[in-house]
Amino acid sequence: MSTMTVSKQPAATLPSAPQLPILSLPLSINAPLPTNPYEVFIQTYNSPTAMIKAYDTHRRTRNREREVMLNASGEVTPDPILKGLVLDSQAPEFDPRNCITIWCRPTKQVVQLVQQVQSMLRSVEPEVWLMPSDNLHMTALEILHSVGDDAVEVGLQLLKPHLNTLLAPRPAPVLVKPILSFDQSALALSFLPEDSVVGDDGNWYTYHHYRLDLYNIVQKAGVRVESRYQVPSAHVTIARFVKPLAGSMQQWLAKLDEINEWLDGDGGKNVRWVVGDERGSECRCGRIWYGGGWSEHIGYSIQQSDDEPEKVWREY
Repeated sequence: MSTMTVSKQPAATLPSAPQLPILSLPLSINAPLPTNPYEVFIQTYNSPTAMIKAYDTHRRTRNREREVMLNASGEVTPDPILKGLVLDSQAPEFDPRNCITIWCRPTKQVVQLVQQVQSMLRSVEPEVWLMPSDNLHMTALEILHSVGDDAVEVGLQLLKPHLNTLLAPRPAPVLVKPILSFDQSALALSFLPEDSVVGDDGNWYTYHHYRLDLYNIVQKAGVRVESRYQVPSAHVTIARFVKPLAGSMQQWLAKLDEINEWLDGDGGKNVRWVVGDERGSECRCGRIWYGGGWSEHIGYSIQQSDDEPEKVWREY
């Protein structure tokens, strides 16, 4: 399936578009800024072992709960906006949801793994929509979501002076041990943070620490972070539904179990994603839900940077 072209133009109000909530301007420099939720999590799970366990418990518990729900309903939930875009030939403006996010792009090794898993999914469900390889991403921080284009413009004006720092290479967190996470509407590869030691002082720095740092920089820019959630998750969405299942739910769930057994064994054991390797992080804006939108700014990869990552981040 070809990659969708996503417009940067303001969202139109289309009669046939699903009616989803579009938030009004949420930005207020005078409003008090909330406590960083990533800091609370790190204080709660204050050792590498505890944090990794929290991440793994979250994703496996969620999978078990969703499996029960899918078995009970026997149905998936097709995405009405994606269906309109890819099956009904709607214009890009059919999706009215604009966002500002920080994306991390997967390495070639992770992309190849995604393609293998996508092929396995297609073998049992040929109509499932697969995220194009060029659009694959991990959202490190959702700054604004489901807003109008005016809110994006206001947010970017505040963020622009800080984008170089926000997207600078940093102590590189590492993600490992991918499994397939799923629910009624989508599937993703989810990873665990590795116990990454940074510098001679022996401090540990994980993907969750990275998200904490991003959040702090955005707050200093005067933008109130409007994330939908701050769960312990590091995931790349790889597939969504645009149609009901062609086969049975039992066949579908059996395939998901088979994929996860493979990932827990040989499939995922040598996968190691150094975040910021090969491609720098991006400030991605617009209609990004399916990998589209535009990159307002792209940071350097680890290999491209001449700066010492620890120095850039600790002095900010």
